[in-house]
Amino acid sequence: MSAAKTELEGPDLKEGIALAEIADGGMVVGHADGKPVLLVRRGEELFAVSGRCTHYGGPLAKGLVVGDEVRCPWHHACFSLRTGEALRAPALSDLPRWRVERREGRVYVTEKLAAPPVEARAPRAATTPASPAQHPESVLILGGGAAGNSAAETLRREGYAGPVTVIEAGPDAPYDRPNLSKDYLAGTAKEEWIPLRSASFYEQHGIEVLTGRRAAAIDVNGKRMTLDDGSERRFGALLLATGADPVHLPGAVDTGRRVHYLRTLADSRAIIAAAADARRAVVLGASFIGLE
Repeated sequence: MSAAKTELEGPDLKEGIALAEIADGGMVVGHADGKPVLLVRRGEELFAVSGRCTHYGGPLAKGLVVGDEVRCPWHHACFSLRTGEALRAPALSDLPRWRVERREGRVYVTEKLAAPPVEARAPRAATTPASPAQHPESVLILGGGAAGNSAAETLRREGYAGPVTVIEAGPDAPYDRPNLSKDYLAGTAKEEWIPLRSASFYEQHGIEVLTGRRAAAIDVNGKRMTLDDGSERRFGALLLATGADPVHLPGAVDTGRRVHYLRTLADSRAIIAAAADARRAVVLGASFIGLE
C-alpha cells in the first residue's frame, strides 16, 4: 500500500539499550530483525511495535503517545501499544509487535510476537455491549470509500455475524482515494497498490461488495433501498458513507480532454492520460488535494 521507503535507523534493539535512556512516555527508534521498531515506555511498562504506520508508512516516532496508544503524525491513524491493534482509520492492518525483556538495567527487544486473539485486544470506548438479539438483522453500507470499508471490517472484527453489504457507485471500490492525488498520480505507485483489500479478503469475511450501483430511493420506515437498476435491498441498519464530491464549475463545461475533476480512480487515470501530451496545467483549488 505504501510507497514510502523503509530505512533502518537507531540502535539494534536486540542488542539492548539502557533503561535509563528511555524516559517515561518517551520513544526510542531502533530496529530488530531488519525491521524498524518503536520502543515505548509507560511507567514500568515497555512496548515494542513496528516503527512504521501500516497505512502509508508514516514514522510513528514523530507522532504522539497518548496513554497506551500511538498516533501516526501523517493521517492520525491510531494503534494500541499493548496489542498492535489498528484502533482508528485510515489504518487497516495491525502493527507487528515484539517481546520486550529487562535484564540488569537494560532493555532488550527479542522475538516477534503473534497477533493476539480478538478477546485480548484493547477495550473500546465505554459502552454497554449489545446482545445478539439487539443486533440488526443486516447492515447495508452506501459508499465504498475508506469509511464504508472500515465500517464493514469493524463490524466483522467486533463479532457481528449478520449480512454486510457495501454498495458503491463507481466500478473500482473499495480503494485508497488519497493515493489518487499522491503517488499514483505522480507515477511512483503501482495501480495494484490502490485497492484497500483483495477480493478474497471480502469473500473470507463474508462482506458483499456491489459496485456500479447507485441508490435511487430509500424507504427508512420500510427498511429497504431501491437501486438505479430497479432492484431492492432490505436492511436492518443503513450507514451512509458516500463521502464528498469536488465543487463543480458553473454552467456547461467540457469535461473531456481539457477539464477534469479528481475524486475517483477513473478521474486520476484520465488526468494521467491527458498530462501525457499537455504543456500546461491549471489547478483550481489550493487545499491539500490541489497542492498535491
